[in-house]
Amino acid sequence: MFDLYSAESIIYKGNELPVFNLLYLSNKGVVSAKRMAAYHSDPDRKLVYGLQMTLATDDGGVKASYCEPTFVSLRTDRVLDVFETQEQALVAYVQANSRYADRIHQIKADPGYHGRKLPSKDYTFKVCFTGFTKADKAEITELAEAAGMKVVASVSASLDFLCCGDNAGWSKMKKANELGVSLVRHEQIRLLVETGELPESYAETQ
Repeated sequence: MFDLYSAESIIYKGNELPVFNLLYLSNKGVVSAKRMAAYHSDPDRKLVYGLQMTLATDDGGVKASYCEPTFVSLRTDRVLDVFETQEQALVAYVQANSRYADRIHQIKADPGYHGRKLPSKDYTFKVCFTGFTKADKAEITELAEAAGMKVVASVSASLDFLCCGDNAGWSKMKKANELGVSLVRHEQIRLLVETGELPESYAETQ
């Protein structure tokens, strides 16, 4: 696995990606300090996609151990600031409520802040669904394809994430883990389509 914590750049799917340190405000008003390696951006929709790890967040504080990098999409209009080092990002995180009060207010005052249906457009990534009933899989597949995602039937190194239902098979999840493919829930896919953000964990969709 690449070292997103200390490296200035990583190699992902054959491409060298620079790593950024940033302060971010989610659509739920949660401020976090992150390190992110972006591999695709969509300026028209103010979206950027990549791999990230959270250094600190409102609902968890500074993390004592560093988790595996996860796939994420972020709204560029909700980035509070970008820093040269993660130490600078962590200092800014502690001071966020006073240092970025005007910026936070400006973001929250935007009519689209709480999420809106985004027009169909190519997300340029692949998703595989497993562990769903036939009806549920058809419904979420239609949702993903309408947003421009490419839905595939098998897990491979080119897959961006595996969306797991309640009856997901261990073999696909095991293969996804071995290949470094992120595992997500269908609630996360829905939030991605509606707001442009893919939360880091299922808990954040609650």
